[in-house]
Amino acid sequence: AAAAVAAAAPRSPSPDGAAGSSSGASPSGAGAALGSSEPLSPQRFNALQMLSASYRNLPCASDGRRKRKYVPRNPYLHLDSRGNAAYPIQPTRNYEGPEMFEKYDLDTLFFIFYYQQGSYQQHLAAKELKKLSWRYHTKYLTWFQRHEEPRQTAPDYERGAYVYFDHDSGWCQRIKSDFAFEYQFLEDEPM
Repeated sequence: AAAAVAAAAPRSPSPDGAAGSSSGASPSGAGAALGSSEPLSPQRFNALQMLSASYRNLPCASDGRRKRKYVPRNPYLHLDSRGNAAYPIQPTRNYEGPEMFEKYDLDTLFFIFYYQQGSYQQHLAAKELKKLSWRYHTKYLTWFQRHEEPRQTAPDYERGAYVYFDHDSGWCQRIKSDFAFEYQFLEDEPM
């Protein structure tokens, strides 16, 4: 029974990265189920081996955060009269820098926010929009900015005129003259 427990118990990898080996039980029935004298079936033994192997190979938290490098979809090298590349081959280095996002106009920031979802650039665009007094509404999934001071303020909302960015139907800014902005829908994560 001890051999079956050793084979079924998940083993953590050793510090040098090599996974521990299971020894003892075999699929022929040499191992027994916990608390019983009957041997493990080959299917159950195989399932326990696969479970143990998957536990040894768990992904790390950093596996999902790989930095994506830009790779052009259709690379084409156009040469000038001297044989040099006529345009840059690599993207500019400061494209991912926050200082570059301070120079972008609103349309560019909105474009980056809505069309580069899940990227670092989307985070930087949202950060810059917040600096420009835009606030993201999590119910309507759009950006709002006060057009004037609110006419009514309550503990859970404020009512007044707001400018919002219409990304669905017009890609433009529109004014909502009597809008109640409920604070529960205000995305207020620190940037």
